[in-house]
Amino acid sequence: MTKTKLTGELPGQSTGRLTITDEYITTDKGEKKYLCRCDCGNEKYILERTLRYGGATSCGCLRKENAYKAVSHDLTGKVFGELTVLHKAENQRKNGGVWWTCRCSCGNLYDVPGTLLVKGRRTDCGRENHEKNYATSNIEGQKFNQLTALYPTKRRDNKGSVIWHCRCDCGNEIDVPYNSLVYSNMQSCGCRKKEHDEKLGTFLTHIAGTSLDMLKSEKIPTNNTSGVKGVYFIKGKWVAKIVFQKKQYYLGAFTDFNEAVQARKDAEDIIRDGTVEHYNRWKAKADTDLEWAKNNPISIFVVKKVDNTVSITFLPVME
Repeated sequence: MTKTKLTGELPGQSTGRLTITDEYITTDKGEKKYLCRCDCGNEKYILERTLRYGGATSCGCLRKENAYKAVSHDLTGKVFGELTVLHKAENQRKNGGVWWTCRCSCGNLYDVPGTLLVKGRRTDCGRENHEKNYATSNIEGQKFNQLTALYPTKRRDNKGSVIWHCRCDCGNEIDVPYNSLVYSNMQSCGCRKKEHDEKLGTFLTHIAGTSLDMLKSEKIPTNNTSGVKGVYFIKGKWVAKIVFQKKQYYLGAFTDFNEAVQARKDAEDIIRDGTVEHYNRWKAKADTDLEWAKNNPISIFVVKKVDNTVSITFLPVME
């Protein structure tokens, strides 16, 4: 199956069963994970690079359906990567569902569980003869994102994949395994991530595990039909929620739209406005007393109550 790459701004776009909202959290490595809404009704945070390069098409429900098909459907004649399914295996194991006998493009016969085939976890026989196909594949001059393959080295990685010497658009030259170039969507020699990290530090203020800039933002997701950030209509209810410190807080499901809006606003007053005010007061003192700032970093603790409201504690305590 061909993977579709997404370009431009992700919020509002769809990939497979997923619709991407503009809500996201940032990982410890500075990567974005967007909140995505699946056609089945589930919501899940997914890495930006996974979405851009077609690595996710559902919340996981599609994988479960495919696993079911592997047991209930006839896979004879189906092709999965280098494997063509011939028939059900004569030796059926007790575990792993239905096993199938396949012929690999290298000529080997290979028995494999149907669940691994439909999930894309088995695409070749993995034997030595098959790995030699990678050794004879000529990708000289081909470009993979910012990397251009120059020539194959005599070295192999631990999976038998040929290591190619490549030149990045930035001018650096590095050695990269064939599989990483062709199948892993490797972007660059590492310069893109370095540029991203440097840029991230210039326009985002992070405190206590959250982005102050994102807290201040009042941008409404392009696919939000309620007109209120953090309020969604799901399964006949108005659902309110808020994301803080990379964690999503569920504020309740309401039949009345205005009640959901009020629940979201109350949480914003406590979390967003309270955090911004605390940071401003802390920074005013920190700018005049660097030693105090070093010994008194900002800490923020959120507690969700049984009635779905939230309370928050700010440290250090400011006079």
